[in-house]
Amino acid sequence: MSNYPHYEKYSKYDKGKKLSLYERIGVFFQNTKRIIKIANKPDRKEYFLIFKICGIGLIVLGALSYVIQLIWTIIRSVLNIG
Repeated sequence: MSNYPHYEKYSKYDKGKKLSLYERIGVFFQNTKRIIKIANKPDRKEYFLIFKICGIGLIVLGALSYVIQLIWTIIRSVLNIG
């Protein structure tokens, strides 16, 4: 079991009552709206840092795949495969 607190007593809906699809969608959007309101939003500096990290990751993965393809091409030409 998780150690997260349960807030059944604060819920608008009865725990034993089965919610309809419409009510579940409404509850989902209410919870989503509440979370977005209280979530910390990154500033410009954090966005730029995330952009740099993703860019470096793309460059590293591209270079790695290029090296692997180069090695595979050399091995194929030496062994006359394909």
